[in-house]
Amino acid sequence: MSPKPLRFLSADCPFQDSRVVILGVPLERTVTFRGGPAQAPSAIRYASRSLESFSAISRRDLTEVGLCDLGDLDTERSLEEILGELEREVRRLLGAGKRPVILGGEHTVTLGCVRGAKDALGRLQLLVLDAHSDFRDEYLGERISHATVSRRAGETVGRLFIVGARSFVGTELSEPFFIAPAEIPEVLQKDVPVWLSVDLDVLDPSLCPGVTNPEPGGLSYHQVIEIFKSLRGFHVAGMDLVELAPPFDPSEVSAITAAKLLIEAILLFWG
Repeated sequence: MSPKPLRFLSADCPFQDSRVVILGVPLERTVTFRGGPAQAPSAIRYASRSLESFSAISRRDLTEVGLCDLGDLDTERSLEEILGELEREVRRLLGAGKRPVILGGEHTVTLGCVRGAKDALGRLQLLVLDAHSDFRDEYLGERISHATVSRRAGETVGRLFIVGARSFVGTELSEPFFIAPAEIPEVLQKDVPVWLSVDLDVLDPSLCPGVTNPEPGGLSYHQVIEIFKSLRGFHVAGMDLVELAPPFDPSEVSAITAAKLLIEAILLFWG
């Protein structure tokens, strides 16, 4: 008998009956510092099994959501092919009335997500939680990479907001889309769907050390939860969570933190 595939906690709903769908994208192609994000989807799934499905924050249970786990995309192809398939999958999921939750992988996956979501929904605004601006026009000769993803994704959606950034290049800090958490309800439009991208390095590395590019001085876990709460009342169409590097946190606390954030987000947005 072959072993059951590793699934996220409570993700045992058949696709046709599901409301929220998890898809892993173990992409590790443009990483330039610490490696490991290809291991992240499996590590997050495994870590989720240590957690309870009930949330004391939302007073809801993950077992009641209708959660499906589709496994991982094949990333043994060119970056263009991977992002193209991810774009098609996100478009398909949204077209079927599902809420996609994408497990990276490096942050570049966000570009495929927002391309697919924009095609499916017509209008889209992007909220990024990230320690880094990721707003270079190119990096190491590449226009599509983890260091350019916010610029490329912003060009796709037109409306971009970044929270938690504390690492910049040149004059980026003066750009109006770098906002404080308290500004989120003021700048987002109620009638436009939101795609949420969570780069785990937005958290202070003392709390979540297992990331590809740790940056001191980040948000606390509770601050991120408060950001999630501030999005209630908006149409969160889907989300991605990226840049976990399991080899750099043998305690597995970072993977557990990632899994817990996903549970709380799913229940607050779609529970």
